[in-house]
Amino acid sequence: MQTSLTFYGGIGEIGGNKILLEDKGTKVFLDFGKSFAARAKFFEWTDRPRTANGVGDFLALGILPELKGIYRRDLLQLAKLPQVEDRSVSAVILSHAHSDHADYISFLREDIDIWMGETTHRVIKAI
Repeated sequence: MQTSLTFYGGIGEIGGNKILLEDKGTKVFLDFGKSFAARAKFFEWTDRPRTANGVGDFLALGILPELKGIYRRDLLQLAKLPQVEDRSVSAVILSHAHSDHADYISFLREDIDIWMGETTHRVIKAI
């Protein structure tokens, strides 16, 4: 298999950085951030997606990529979406703690490793 990069956000926009690196069967995201433009299409500044629908609204509106085996099981269950036992991504490398790089990591499965520098970790904990 050839090494590949797939961009799920962050191209031609500010924010939404989600870059998937695949090599020899291993998949790692560089960042998993919030896209300001995608959210603005559907939600006003003070509006929020329905939390009672888990990731359902985010997936249905195209705010999150439809990828199997990466989202938290509890959020999929709330949205009545099928769950995949095996995770499809090994890790996320978080470049820094800005919301356009980090905010949607909270939707990811707990067994996906999050790698970041010490300063980024301190900022995330403080937030």
